[in-house]
Amino acid sequence: MIAVEGPSGAGKSEAVRRAAATLGAVALPEAVERLRPRPSIDFRSLTELRRLERRLLDEEGRRFRDARRLAGQGRVVLADTGFLGPISYTAGLVELGLAPRPLLDELIARAAESAVRGAWGLPDVVVVLRTPARLRQRRAASDPLGHPAALRARHERVGRREARRLRSALAPVLGREFRSISGTGRPELVAARLVRLAARTTARPPSRTEALRVLARLATFGVGASRRSSARRRGNR
Repeated sequence: MIAVEGPSGAGKSEAVRRAAATLGAVALPEAVERLRPRPSIDFRSLTELRRLERRLLDEEGRRFRDARRLAGQGRVVLADTGFLGPISYTAGLVELGLAPRPLLDELIARAAESAVRGAWGLPDVVVVLRTPARLRQRRAASDPLGHPAALRARHERVGRREARRLRSALAPVLGREFRSISGTGRPELVAARLVRLAARTTARPPSRTEALRVLARLATFGVGASRRSSARRRGNR
């Protein structure tokens, strides 16, 4: 199970599709792509955001179980993002003052309960696509359906924070299985880099304890921003 991570517009989906075709691997779409009907990610209230993130987190559990079953059958699985998306994105929103801290706590508790049951967990390997912001913006603009114009600025702001948080949470736990490759260049070149990395990878599945350690680290993020946001609200009363 190899999860490909990176901010919106990094080229994850294209790299996963092309590399999976070359390797004869299973390409696992991101959670929002699997849901029917596909939910809108343009939330307009806390209630809509909470409903969206809970639904996406439940789907992440199904993605994890599908991927683990396929890997258990000897298949290589390339996942378009790992299984932390709703949590890491919400952490970014909290840090920016765009979501309340209790929502992040709720999602982490929900994932932890699933991890204890073995119904959610971590990929064997995480590969981050390193890309400059200008390239991500150009790629996002060329795909208006996948990257709606109205949401690009928010996704870029949250995505930069999300990438730092994922590195801080995952790298200490996964060690050498937290990797990165350049996401620049033509799609076929990015996919070729991913193919070479996947071909050299033999990793053990992370344990449930390790999954809980990652969640515990994510639970420490956004606290300062949440306190600053509360202070601002008190000052406006």
